[in-house]
Amino acid sequence: MLKKWMCFLLACLLCVTAVGAFGEEQTENTENIEITSDVMVLAGLDDTQYRDWNSHVFFDHMYDKTGVRFEAKQYENAKAWNAMKATYTAESDLPDVFFKAMLTAEESIRLLNDGVIVDLKPYLQEYCPNLWAILEENPEYLQKITLPDGRIPALPYINDIPTQNVMWINSAFLEEVGMKAPTTADELVKVLEAFRDKDPNKTGTKDEIPLSFLGSFDLKFLAHAFGMIANDYNIFAEDGTVRFMPLEENYRLFVTWCRDLYEAGLLDHDGFVTTDALRRVTDEKAKNQYCILLSPSVGNLVPASWARDYEVLMPLTYNGTQIYRDFVGEVTGGTFAVTTKCKDIAAALKWVDYLYTEEGSVLTSVGRENEDYVLDSDGTWRLTDSAANNTYFTVSRIITSGQYCPGISVHDFQSRYVETILEKVTGELRAFSEACVSPFPAYMLTQEQKDFISPLQNRIGYYVDEQLARWVLGEDEISDASFAEFETTLKEMGLESFMTFWQDVLNNL
Repeated sequence: MLKKWMCFLLACLLCVTAVGAFGEEQTENTENIEITSDVMVLAGLDDTQYRDWNSHVFFDHMYDKTGVRFEAKQYENAKAWNAMKATYTAESDLPDVFFKAMLTAEESIRLLNDGVIVDLKPYLQEYCPNLWAILEENPEYLQKITLPDGRIPALPYINDIPTQNVMWINSAFLEEVGMKAPTTADELVKVLEAFRDKDPNKTGTKDEIPLSFLGSFDLKFLAHAFGMIANDYNIFAEDGTVRFMPLEENYRLFVTWCRDLYEAGLLDHDGFVTTDALRRVTDEKAKNQYCILLSPSVGNLVPASWARDYEVLMPLTYNGTQIYRDFVGEVTGGTFAVTTKCKDIAAALKWVDYLYTEEGSVLTSVGRENEDYVLDSDGTWRLTDSAANNTYFTVSRIITSGQYCPGISVHDFQSRYVETILEKVTGELRAFSEACVSPFPAYMLTQEQKDFISPLQNRIGYYVDEQLARWVLGEDEISDASFAEFETTLKEMGLESFMTFWQDVLNNL
């Protein structure tokens, strides 16, 4: 069980719950809350196998801490939960709160306007002092959860080491071929060639996969090696102007580089047709073929014993500068909302505010002290024997896996785990995140704006990704003629309207 726990904790650390801390600035005043409400109803999504909210100890522990008792209505698949959210009106039989709610910006606006949920802005300073202190210290977080009209529909999960789509390099293979971690595109090519030719996994055959990726989406992250980053719409903002990365001068250099890598056998030849389910290895006795994995989480792709060999490859430099696309950002909104049915908004918010303390967020992700974990005299922590030998620990004792919970990341705590690999990986991810920037400022589209831009994005975005694959695979020649045709086709698809739209969005931020 302990090995499974380590694998789970690594997966959380490297992906959904990559961790950080807010520490001493918190104001833990959740003790002795006076509650006037009866049992409240909580509804949300949790599709983690076998977890049952109505028998889960997390809610019992929260009752002990806050005095608030919930009856839970758990939805076990996203389709059912999304369908239910779409039916809610002010006249519906509403729960009191939404928890692990996965509310999109569009859903939040509709639910607010239809009288389903309440604007939380007037209540936060008084009833969520821990969260409010974080928002005051980080006004960019407050901006990201606030609608253009000033309302706050839902509360976030805040992670100061956000998930990044990074290159994980096998340090054992790197040592085997006698090389150092690459720092530029040219150095990366030399390392990949060594992985291809020097048999680092000792099978006697050239079965290594130098660099594994998933489609054009992953490949575009490598454009940072040529000084380019863009968001999912292939755009970035520079000096108040919106620009389209596939029409940048260096984009052709990047495409040619990728094509050369593919022809040389340095890119996974299944990269455009595989999935993470096919890349995933569960047999730790198998021979490892993966030299570099481009992924948010190596812990979800290889056994825990293999994951120890992988390190985060820092962003490559271009003209002496590091820049990398921030993948998901520090703030994930829509995790907790209060409905207009709730008769005790203060109690509901004081309950959730506990999760914006280190103690509260540790409860969601590790459990309760002296029951699930113990602190040792050297400052490290470890699971108790009962937790380490509990086959269903991750579904019976903690709540954070699966969909995002409201709360904060707890880097300082998790990195003190007795297994030092967590401290090592969090340090690497923190250093990596310092080079990450958002290509485009945070924005929130109205439904009308989304209805306008979605058809354009479906055409243009698909074409960009398809053409990148054709160039890399050698189906289309990389030439002046092919790039001229590429630009002409983009214009025919409505690129001018597309760019005008995003320029207007930028101008109005």
